[in-house]
Amino acid sequence: MQEDFLQYLWKYGLFPADRLLTESGEKVEVISIGQFNTDAGPDFLYSRIRIDGTLWVGHTEIHVKATDWFRHKHHEDPEYDPVVLHVVYERDCQVKRSGGLPVPTVLLPVKQTYLDSYHRILSTLSPVPCGHSWKKLEPFEVESWLVSMGVERMQVKSAWVLGLLKENKGGWEETLTQLVFRSFGFGINQDAFEQLGRSVPLNAIRRSAGNLFKLEAILFGQAGLIPVPPHDAYSRALSSEFDFLKRKLNLPDACHPGWKFLRMRPSNFPTVRIAQLAAFLAGNPDLLNSVLTSGGHVDHSSFEFPVSAYWKVHYDFEKKWTTGYAGIGPETINLFRINAAVPFAATFANRQGEKRAREQWMETLEQLPAESNRITRIWASYGYRVPNAFYSQAFLHLFNVYCRPRKCLSCRIGQFLIRNP
Repeated sequence: MQEDFLQYLWKYGLFPADRLLTESGEKVEVISIGQFNTDAGPDFLYSRIRIDGTLWVGHTEIHVKATDWFRHKHHEDPEYDPVVLHVVYERDCQVKRSGGLPVPTVLLPVKQTYLDSYHRILSTLSPVPCGHSWKKLEPFEVESWLVSMGVERMQVKSAWVLGLLKENKGGWEETLTQLVFRSFGFGINQDAFEQLGRSVPLNAIRRSAGNLFKLEAILFGQAGLIPVPPHDAYSRALSSEFDFLKRKLNLPDACHPGWKFLRMRPSNFPTVRIAQLAAFLAGNPDLLNSVLTSGGHVDHSSFEFPVSAYWKVHYDFEKKWTTGYAGIGPETINLFRINAAVPFAATFANRQGEKRAREQWMETLEQLPAESNRITRIWASYGYRVPNAFYSQAFLHLFNVYCRPRKCLSCRIGQFLIRNP
């Protein structure tokens, strides 16, 4: 038995209410379960409970065993004194408040079919615990939940953009630049690229605008990727230029974020992505205006500024392509729009008071191709169609936030399947 399962049953009233009795046999009537508390403190706040005819207003705490009250030291915490009802699966002792007064405790009747369904879902080794069971649901229910997931994903991204904006003290251009850096990590190196973006002042990029070699020197130098000692003419020139620019622009120490190369295709090496990022920044000196005027639908031409001659031949320092440099493909540009440009443009528009900003964000995603990655392929293996970027974002959010951590009790689909085994 798990505590979150008992909380779920209590929250949705999935128990025979007429069987709630205190340890002394007093009848308990739930007028209102209260407000589910996701922060520290009792589980449900401001409950309204009638015990043996007397109405109590206070909090409700839920445990698997009554002794958990003492194990969690609630009897020493005055914050739990307003608890008017203690709900347990095993009533193995009487509990008391910090002042010594007893807390009424009820045994929660658990329907065995609910418990069996919950255990069956959690015990599966499938990446999506209820993947094949979705076929039993009405299509409208599935569609409604997926739309909710897509909107929730948009809300999370908007909050993240606004968090960056706050860190940058309201600097929209700094915020966009950091989003661009992160987006060039394309998965496994996203966090490392984000650290790199934070280590490169916007002023340094502005002062080097249009000069590809300077931007390469700054990015590779701040990334800690220039070989020491440099082995060829390019890396020697890069090292010398970075040393000069570091002093001139007063750059901070290199970030060395822990770049990942293992089990990656050369086209995804951070060295290649940094070279492409430098070319993108050099070719788009007015990036903020470009993103905002296009609503995040950045044109392919923005990615056509070529990398330097060295990176057309090499995928790492002194390591040459065998198949040749392929450039930035349409899938990569699509990911940039989905994860950086569109969320930024929509969040900016919303902050400027445009009432349809979120709606236009959704419409733009519906016009973009769906992402193709490990997670969308998992959903496709269950027979679910991922028609566009809005739905691929919805499926990604559902998998990462609910399926992978097994938060089935917070998922509308999981809740339905538990109640309807």
